[in-house]
Amino acid sequence: MMTNVGTKRIFISDIHMGDARSQDTSQAGCYPYGWFRFNILKLANFLTEQLNAPEVAEVVILGDLFDEWVIPTNQDPLTSFQDICDNPNNKPVIEPLKELAKEKILSYVPGNHDMALFTNDQDGNQTFMKKNFPGIRYHDNGVYCRGRLVAEHGHRYCLFNASDSWDNLPSLLPMGYFLSRMVAYKVSTTGIPEDYYDILINLIDLYKNYPNFVESLYEAFRKDAGLKKRSRIKMTGIGGFPATVGAIGSRYEHLIPYWKQNRPDIPWGLALSGEGLRNLSLAADYIYFSLFGSTQNIVIFGHTHVWDLKRHPFLAAAPKKQVIRFKLPCRAIYANCGTWIDSTPSCPRICTYVETREDAAAGRHYVRVLDFPDKNVLGHGYVNL
Repeated sequence: MMTNVGTKRIFISDIHMGDARSQDTSQAGCYPYGWFRFNILKLANFLTEQLNAPEVAEVVILGDLFDEWVIPTNQDPLTSFQDICDNPNNKPVIEPLKELAKEKILSYVPGNHDMALFTNDQDGNQTFMKKNFPGIRYHDNGVYCRGRLVAEHGHRYCLFNASDSWDNLPSLLPMGYFLSRMVAYKVSTTGIPEDYYDILINLIDLYKNYPNFVESLYEAFRKDAGLKKRSRIKMTGIGGFPATVGAIGSRYEHLIPYWKQNRPDIPWGLALSGEGLRNLSLAADYIYFSLFGSTQNIVIFGHTHVWDLKRHPFLAAAPKKQVIRFKLPCRAIYANCGTWIDSTPSCPRICTYVETREDAAAGRHYVRVLDFPDKNVLGHGYVNL
């Protein structure tokens, strides 16, 4: 039982709160397209529980709390979190977050959907967060560290969602931004919820051996959304991009060679597998467990929208695939928070989170993945401190 006072840390990610437009059911000819509508009260209850739990010392949000990406191509994009905070539907979540920042420790690591990529203005982003959530700890370098535990959103190791710092200055917008907007357009016009990642996985598998893989995949997204090459995409407030969907796609046709040249930290094939398999455990292994004599023994990511917990055995170098359900210590643990976004017909979901507890007396650091509200333990294990 994890009952020690003030020794737990709670990690959540991928809430994807949108502005009022994304949840509006009254717009003629435009269906709601936001990813987070039906789980608002569930998350509010969860946050209130953490606020009132004396054993919880800190809540850490690993990115995509806000969503500036899921906006139909025919609507003006979001360039500020303010519209999301001002959305009255989000108030049940915003209020306990403010209380957590005030009464406990609330830490925030930006993801790809909420990085304020349009201006590359991390200072402005941090100022906004600290103004609206006084007391929040904002990790503008994108990484949370505590001892031998490290946590981040995980998108930096994904081919289509890592910031494009070599071809799309100053916005840094990656191709995933435009894929998200095309899917949002499709949902807004059909009323059928779509899982962006389901589409991505299917199309990666279909086009991965094509000579113009990236271009072919982008075109498949465009056609699936019912958009033409000449269809206009609104980029009000975001400079440096052409005005049509087809022309924007051409900006990313050299994504793979540019990645090879500019991202020596992780191979492009591994960055593609993080997208196509919705599995970042290999990236965690490559970045934190295998290279440069790293001392980290717990890595927590989000981004994939799929909870996970994998281990390195205590006396072995290679990671095992099975979820931990055993009593021996691990050499290292990788966990993924999962998501709180709504289910879709093709992808039913449960709301999940990661819980850690340090037991100094026993010399152990425990890690669990649980669902909410049932609090079933989906995966668990521990490493030595």
